[in-house]
Amino acid sequence: MDRLLLKFGIAAPILYFATVIVCSLLNPGYSQVSQYVSELGAATAKRPDVFAVGIMATGAFAIIAGLGFGFGLRRKARGLILPLLTAATVIAWGVSMVMGGLYPMPDPRHGAYGLGLAIQAAPLLMFLAIGGRPDMTGLKTFLLMIFLASGALLAAMMGVGHVVHAAQVGLWQRAYALASIPWIGVAAACLDQGLARKDRKDRAAKA
Repeated sequence: MDRLLLKFGIAAPILYFATVIVCSLLNPGYSQVSQYVSELGAATAKRPDVFAVGIMATGAFAIIAGLGFGFGLRRKARGLILPLLTAATVIAWGVSMVMGGLYPMPDPRHGAYGLGLAIQAAPLLMFLAIGGRPDMTGLKTFLLMIFLASGALLAAMMGVGHVVHAAQVGLWQRAYALASIPWIGVAAACLDQGLARKDRKDRAAKA
């Protein structure tokens, strides 16, 4: 079951970026450089319903994937707290995506009151959860790099360094999205493969 749930984590980032690309094509003149992604779901956009459905589906996939991370990490990590916290942060991001689709901007509920920022902690929490696993060194290095890169980009988006301006805010948002979303699919795939190897060893030991 945990491996099945993780498959949704692999699909969630693909669905998110597919939604952004399709909706961008449905809105001629839309600027990837200067406009926010959420503008694709605003009342002034063409087919905001397509964006809403895609974003909410992404969120639903992430919520299911969060459960997969929780169960999967429980089998690979020592202790229960870090797997639960990792699952909670991914689920929180999924809930924020669902709310983003249900409440288009400028509705104040569109940002889910900052709930989605919980995803910032997820790579670090997962890194700590698998810290004692020498067979997952590559994934641990990847997670640490993601944590640092997404943190730096979020800081820039929050105004640190005054490098983000209205003329290129969309570009910065997409850079942040690339740092904070695709890793979910990569981590889910790596964890899935690790669990598959464990299952094969367990079956071989019983044979």
